[in-house]
Amino acid sequence: MNNKTVNRIIDNYKPHQGFYDLSSKPETLTKIEYAKVLNTQNILAEAEKNKEYLMKFEPIQYENWKEVSAIYQAIVWQYWGYRYNSNI
Repeated sequence: MNNKTVNRIIDNYKPHQGFYDLSSKPETLTKIEYAKVLNTQNILAEAEKNKEYLMKFEPIQYENWKEVSAIYQAIVWQYWGYRYNSNI
């Protein structure tokens, strides 16, 4: 991931309904790590929109997204969980 991509992801980030608001970067994350977390949230939010389709027609892909979601959630709790800033 290059600096241009990292900056684009960070600059274009908008919190998603039902997900944590990750607008503020924890000091312990690098810019690249932060962009990866934001990008993962963007992808998971998009997958959520297609959840019914994935469950019915792409069950293996749906299971893969559940695994990614679990890993993402652990990262969010590790870096953002100490304060409540949910966009739910």
